[in-house]
Amino acid sequence: MADTLRGGIVINEMLVDPNGGAFNFDADGNGTAAATDEFVELANISNTPIDIGGLELWDAGVGKWFTFPAGTILQPGAHALVMTGLQPGGSLPQGGPNDLAFDAGRGSALINNGGDNAVVYDPVADAYIQATFNGDALDDPPTQYPGFSSTATRVGAGEDMGNDTDGQSVQRYNDTADTFVTGTPTPADHNICFVVGTLIATPDGQRKVEELRPGDLVCTIDHGAQPVIWAWSTQLSVKAMCDDPRQAPLRIAAGAFGAGFPRRDLWVSRQHRVIMAGPIVRRMYGVDEVLVAAHRLTALPGIVAETPAKPVNYVHILLRRHEILLAEGLPVESLYLGDEARAAIPLRDRMEIQKRLGSPLDTCWQPARPLAEGRRAKNLVMRHLVNRKMPVCV
Repeated sequence: MADTLRGGIVINEMLVDPNGGAFNFDADGNGTAAATDEFVELANISNTPIDIGGLELWDAGVGKWFTFPAGTILQPGAHALVMTGLQPGGSLPQGGPNDLAFDAGRGSALINNGGDNAVVYDPVADAYIQATFNGDALDDPPTQYPGFSSTATRVGAGEDMGNDTDGQSVQRYNDTADTFVTGTPTPADHNICFVVGTLIATPDGQRKVEELRPGDLVCTIDHGAQPVIWAWSTQLSVKAMCDDPRQAPLRIAAGAFGAGFPRRDLWVSRQHRVIMAGPIVRRMYGVDEVLVAAHRLTALPGIVAETPAKPVNYVHILLRRHEILLAEGLPVESLYLGDEARAAIPLRDRMEIQKRLGSPLDTCWQPARPLAEGRRAKNLVMRHLVNRKMPVCV
């Protein structure tokens, strides 16, 4: 069981070193990954709201560095993130509708990147929880931290969050799990992925995406049959998707892009790109086809954001290059191995992928089609609506 305060508050995630290596993470979104983008996140894993007012964050090097304001209520399943210090032009990360974020207002980093303790103290109960990372030994705050309560007792045995990777956070596998993983910090968008059950075209017919393994062949539009280099899956709970709707999949209804495109309802992550083609694309982009993220298409008929009634398993499929696959008959992309995707992959898996590819992961990947992004993508969708044109993919 996770160590908790006040009936359900746990240490959920830490971004230790935002800018120490090849993978950087700009938590406050000002355009620069800096040392003060580091953060500590708590979560309420109970079924009731909890007042976290007065809880204190402590560090061996600087002592008490943040106190939650009086009357701060953390809803069930919600998170409370404390960033070391916002930079000019930055803003606090926006999570789910009940998530909270705070600025500690420091001008320099406080977490020891090589290994440290995170300590949360409850002065009402005179108790604390703590977690370590990178093999750091458990501190004894009552005797080692100046100003810390000498009578405080630790709840639980302390938790080991594992080892961090620069630019990635150490985080619970899910909010209630007792195990920790390294991955993309939660303010980031999620990777390109399919929902379990999606049928992918292969030389041997349609196969469920979760059945594909490295070495299996899939059909691509541009280069024929290509082997899967790597495949992995992640699961999201209903609670996680309700707390943060950006994690929920989008449903592309059967026929939304024309008869048979897709053949049946297709569920993908919101960042998964699909091909759009036709006269409006040619006029706007000067090419026959572009790739558009699914979440930019929800203004069009048949493309809907819905929160499923049961957990969702996402499956990621990586090929040797960025390719166009056929999912339920609809042309969509394989995993694009850009900066964000690389940062989300655990170190051990990055090493395995690099071995399989035979080249560094930071080798520049070319998109299979021009990417329609930002305002132009929005205008592309609006022109289809105004002109009452169905989006087409071929």
